[in-house]
Amino acid sequence: MKISRIFAAVTAMAIMVSMAACGEKKSNTGSGENEIIMYDKPTEAPTKAPTEYVEAAADGPRLYIEDVKAKAGETAAVTIYIENAEMAWDMCGFHITYPDILKPEMFDEANRYVRKKMGEASEYNVGSVAMEWRENKNEYLTSNNLGSIFFTELFDADHGLNGAIVTLYLQIPADAASGTEYPVDFMYVEGDMFSNQADDKAMEKYVFENWRGGKIIVE
Repeated sequence: MKISRIFAAVTAMAIMVSMAACGEKKSNTGSGENEIIMYDKPTEAPTKAPTEYVEAAADGPRLYIEDVKAKAGETAAVTIYIENAEMAWDMCGFHITYPDILKPEMFDEANRYVRKKMGEASEYNVGSVAMEWRENKNEYLTSNNLGSIFFTELFDADHGLNGAIVTLYLQIPADAASGTEYPVDFMYVEGDMFSNQADDKAMEKYVFENWRGGKIIVE
């Protein structure tokens, strides 16, 4: 990989990270104590609107979030996976969403970095960032009472693998009723990417059109 491409990738990651600004969250006022809440998956999530038409590839990498169970007052470990992508990608940057009654476990509160654990798909990366989006939220987040985490990582070649990319940690309210389900999903924001050395836009579009969210289930 040329030095110029490494510099460009690092610069792109820095720009993407700067888009996740910090501030106050909008509170969720729709839940009652010990009430079982079925959080519906929000509709009309922002989608990519390319400046020129790009037809999605017939097949490609698939991002997904596995369902996870945790008890009220505990921290749920939410893992993002990738399949059909062995040695086929070199950079990603995307947002995940969740009801803002959940709180991400922080690694560095002042700088908004959330706790994360890298998975086997990310073994050969050269850098990664996971950051809570706190201020200047878009209308989709505010109107649906959602929080968001931005995650990005890069490799020095198409060294992204299959399997777990990263695990993030969300704290469940102590009064959450057993059976409550909290959706955790992907959201496209302008500037998000999933790329390879060939800068294959058809592959990227396939990823964004076929990613699949999951949920946290309170035991």
